Amino acid sequence: MRFHVSLWPRIGRLAAPVILAMLTQTAINIMDTVMVGWLDPSYSIAGQSALGYSLPLLWAVGGFLSSLSVGTLAISARRFGEGDFEKSGATLTNSMVIAVSAGLTCSVLAYMALPYVFPLLNSNESVLAFGIPYARYRLLGVLSMVATISCKSFFDGIGHTHVHMVVALIMNGLNILLNYVLIFGIGPFPQLYVEGAGLASLISTYVGLALMIGWTFLPRYAKKFRYYRRSNVDRRVMWSIVRISVPSGLATVFVMTGFLLFLKIVGYLDELAVQELLASVPAYTGGFSTTFAEFQHVIFDAADMRGRAFFTDMAFMAIEARPPIYTSGTKVIMDILSITFMSALAFGTATATLVSQSLGRGEPEMAERYGWESVKLAGMIFGLIGLITFIWPEQILGLLSRDAAVIEASIVSIRILAAIEGFIAAALILTQALFGAGNSKFVMYVEIVLHIVCLVPLSYFLGVVLNLGLVGVWSAALIYIVVLAGIMGWKFYGGTWKTTKV
Repeated sequence: MRFHVSLWPRIGRLAAPVILAMLTQTAINIMDTVMVGWLDPSYSIAGQSALGYSLPLLWAVGGFLSSLSVGTLAISARRFGEGDFEKSGATLTNSMVIAVSAGLTCSVLAYMALPYVFPLLNSNESVLAFGIPYARYRLLGVLSMVATISCKSFFDGIGHTHVHMVVALIMNGLNILLNYVLIFGIGPFPQLYVEGAGLASLISTYVGLALMIGWTFLPRYAKKFRYYRRSNVDRRVMWSIVRISVPSGLATVFVMTGFLLFLKIVGYLDELAVQELLASVPAYTGGFSTTFAEFQHVIFDAADMRGRAFFTDMAFMAIEARPPIYTSGTKVIMDILSITFMSALAFGTATATLVSQSLGRGEPEMAERYGWESVKLAGMIFGLIGLITFIWPEQILGLLSRDAAVIEASIVSIRILAAIEGFIAAALILTQALFGAGNSKFVMYVEIVLHIVCLVPLSYFLGVVLNLGLVGVWSAALIYIVVLAGIMGWKFYGGTWKTTKV
């Protein structure tokens, strides 16, 4: 294997600002998890579980629309590589028109539908009580999220990845401050608990959008790219952006749907744990147990509170109210791994820019070289991070959770994922490289097939049927990631993407 180390500095210069920006973006979700984890356990465990279901819902909607970034980056970078700066700027104009119209519509519809969708994923009353208000705030931020990513993708496409980095640092610093104030009720502000984390994120994302739009008015960009002209609005350009982006958006929907089903299986493991615990108590076993359980719930849910405590079996209700430990642990693992995901996506964004610009200059071999060198560089970095996580899992998990039961239940699972962090990086980087070349349909087909035939059914088979629990579920994720990395590597090596027209 030959290393073209001379290309690493350019990859690093483009990737480093994106990594910092994406890590600070990830900090929004991580700090939500951390600060909710600081609450009393009656709030923290169910609250963290609620966040775990809310974020895939957000990305199922916002992620689909944010795929607009794929077409925006691919076209703006290709035109920039060709030396046509005004057409590169026109890409931003048309991208923003799509982002604002689609973002506003989907944000409102998702807000209205959420109370009907969330209960399909988890029936735990505490998770629903915390999750629905939090997710509603986050869904109101879909418009700002999509419009911000539209601007970001343009700047990334022309190689100015530092722009979003600066905005993200300000936006996410504000989010951390607002999290602390609104979750815990500092000063004149009421204590909003989990709901406060959602409101803090909503405010921060709109501040970020305002900053991104303000940056576009700087003369050195506005004069060169001339995007603020009515004549730039062109249906053909919009269609080109949509044509490239929609397959990526559909892939995102399938990915998030797959992970929501993945989380539903994890939630089912929590339900099985309650049933097993009840079955271990002689008083709650036998033919009488079902009738007894129904009787307890009738009493517990009765409108007339008088005397209820004297007729309710508090031991039974306490067992059934067991916190969703597996779901909370999965959320913590996902937040820790999001550092790898987002950093690898940053490498992927840099790679997509370099691939698209190289194709625009008529240098397909250089485009391929950038792809493989990015994989090698990221593989070494994330392999080291995975090794650290594998050796000290308790300490890493302890950064996001203070609940001993959650940490204990998650140790083996996080070690499984830590062992393949290099594969995670390779899969994401090569996926983004194909996006940069405009070959988004292939990625969509692969994600659809892998989620239908691999991730979801394997999670259920290993976790529930073979009774491997949380370890089985995450073992299915391991298989999915390794197969995804292999397929993307095979496609990129084949080179057919080099002739894709944008």
